[in-house]
Amino acid sequence: MILTVRNLTKRFKDKTAVSDISFDIKKGEILGLLGPNGAGKSTTIEMILGLISPTEGEISVFGKDLVKNRGEILSRINYSSTYIQFMSRLTVRENLTFFGKLYNVRRLGKKIAAVADELEISDLLHTLFYKLSSGQKTRVILAKTFLNDPEFLLLDEPTA
Repeated sequence: MILTVRNLTKRFKDKTAVSDISFDIKKGEILGLLGPNGAGKSTTIEMILGLISPTEGEISVFGKDLVKNRGEILSRINYSSTYIQFMSRLTVRENLTFFGKLYNVRRLGKKIAAVADELEISDLLHTLFYKLSSGQKTRVILAKTFLNDPEFLLLDEPTA
């Protein structure tokens, strides 16, 4: 099992953002969390990433408890969101290099070139991030996501 979520609840003071959800994701499966704004989709992803703690419930990734094994788990997954902050005054390559170093990616230059080629952004590598169109920014953010060859990928509003 890649991900197991059991009885997950998140309350913020008197507002319940996520209420008692449970699901599993097996290797090779794709799961979409659908709902209107404020339904708790991003909050659920933030709990799976260990960014916020659930009020109740348990999360295990690769069969391991997220709370006890967060560092190991995070080295094997990645996350893409339009909310991720890139440094606007750095080039695309410089931004990808920054994130690649955070993930301890080996042969980083080659990996950036391969991912950029795959996502058809090679021509953007020397462009300052703030000069990109919104569609180009989305592809660069996605490129960051593939740098560490994640075994499990979380996408928050991937088409926004």
